[in-house]
Amino acid sequence: MPVSALVGMEALSFRYAGSTTYALSDVTLSVERGEVVLVAGRPGSGTSTLLLVAGAYAPRLVGGAIEGGLSISASRPSIVFATPWTQLTGLCRTVFAEVAFGPASHALPRERIRALVGLQLERLGVAHLSTRDPATLSGGELQRVIVAAALALEPDLLLLDDPAAELDPAAADALYGLLKETAAEGVGVLVATPDVERGARVASRAIVLEAGRVIHDGEPAGALA
Repeated sequence: MPVSALVGMEALSFRYAGSTTYALSDVTLSVERGEVVLVAGRPGSGTSTLLLVAGAYAPRLVGGAIEGGLSISASRPSIVFATPWTQLTGLCRTVFAEVAFGPASHALPRERIRALVGLQLERLGVAHLSTRDPATLSGGELQRVIVAAALALEPDLLLLDDPAAELDPAAADALYGLLKETAAEGVGVLVATPDVERGARVASRAIVLEAGRVIHDGEPAGALA
């Protein structure tokens, strides 16, 4: 696997605690800085699990067991799920505070936090919501706030699981365009989505899973096929 890889898997298998079935089987792949990697597959194929393993969230947070090789050099992974309300801190009364929560927990200087939050709210088109209570937002508005919060952490590896599920077509196009911009800034982006056509337009590479196994790793056109 490449020395520069943020994530490397070598014949990796993973199963959840209490399960006799592997969610991932014999997976070999790598993710590098500057890549947008599309992850596609039917429901239950292991796409969400792949993201959790790539970010070291599995088995550390969700349990289970890994077999095979896994190396993670990414020091600041950040993940976004399809259900934004499950990612709220529950501690913040404004959108600005919600997006600032992560950088503040890393003890960044106050002015740096303000700059990061302002930049990402603007990029996601939700700066006008900065004083709103996150609990009062629509699903689409909240999803963009959660993506802004993930980017405000200045990740080197950004993991997204169906990030446009709550968005209308125009907002989804804007979000996927932003993923390409983010990769151009030196971030590795791994996005799992059933919207293969939209994902393939911005991806530099595609991985297709079937029953936890990689059946394609290459050109995004292969995912469309």
